[in-house]
Amino acid sequence: QGLFSPPRAPPAMPDDAPSEWSSLSPPSASEREYDIVIAGATGFTGKLVLEFYLTQYPNLKIAVAGRNASKLTDVVSSVKEISKSSAEVPIIVADASDWEGNFKVARSAKVVVTLAGPFAKIGQKLIDACAHSGTHYADITGETGWVRQNVHRLSGKAEETGAVLASLCGHDSVPWEFTAKALEAKLKENGEDLVRLDLLDEMAGQASGGTIATMVNAVEDPIANPKASFDPMYGTSKKAGKVVNASPYFVRKSRADANTYESFFMMSVVNAEAIKRSLELPSKVTYSEGEKVSLATGINNTLSLYASLCFLYIPPLRRLLMSKGIIPNPGSGPSLKTQEHGFLRVTGTATGSNGGIARACIY
Repeated sequence: QGLFSPPRAPPAMPDDAPSEWSSLSPPSASEREYDIVIAGATGFTGKLVLEFYLTQYPNLKIAVAGRNASKLTDVVSSVKEISKSSAEVPIIVADASDWEGNFKVARSAKVVVTLAGPFAKIGQKLIDACAHSGTHYADITGETGWVRQNVHRLSGKAEETGAVLASLCGHDSVPWEFTAKALEAKLKENGEDLVRLDLLDEMAGQASGGTIATMVNAVEDPIANPKASFDPMYGTSKKAGKVVNASPYFVRKSRADANTYESFFMMSVVNAEAIKRSLELPSKVTYSEGEKVSLATGINNTLSLYASLCFLYIPPLRRLLMSKGIIPNPGSGPSLKTQEHGFLRVTGTATGSNGGIARACIY
């Protein structure tokens, strides 16, 4: 389960929150001051999200939350300048480790969008506060162990208060989930159930420092699976089917495109977990996802990836790479040029229960 430590116990049940907060009834919509509160706005992704909202949704009431008022003020000022926005963006000072601050954020918003990870390390109290407060919640975690625990722990409380808690809402795993749902729907039009899903990824880009920090935390401090009679990622024990991940771990011919090769894509393990929550799964679904490559590139990339993971997960080597700037630090990310030239294309081929084929592409 972990390279350096055994899995830690699951987080405490949400009723460990202070009773003076957890016993309060969820505020009504009219009592909530903001449409959206962005937590973690001082990080690389947080700045991009704030800029997006100010540019695309100027009429929404947006606030930002974090522990450092000075940094938040600087971020708001710089993002408003970039987006040429005159909107007022209030600041909520709240520490991720403080129950009162997290409930303050949750009860002030209709929706909380959080970009502050590693989520298993610093995000637990915020999602708990949102569940208690009936506040809709979205994050960009790829930590499926943490998500599985929250589904197990918080589903009942969220149903009681009306909160919608949505994790895995970033690059992991929205494009793949949309593709899977579209293909499943297409097969259903012809009276077939989905039995196999083959996805081929083409992309250009670079991970942020926060993503790297989250990967390291997931290995160094893993969360044990909850003691449940079924996998909480399926949502209900009544689902008859299951997802079997058959993604490549080296290089092979692609099933989605027979004219090319595919190699291991690290986030395929996350995406396979995400579709458990969204597909109907009347039967077993075989899931396969790989990155489009030539044979030579695939071999080189795979060996380089596994070597990099070895460096990443050995603390002294990781610190050396970070000091040299080879591994980005939390809060940093790809350059504007890299962002502008980045892209993602997911090509999917789905096989139905009667042998039918459906294809889709998201770009």
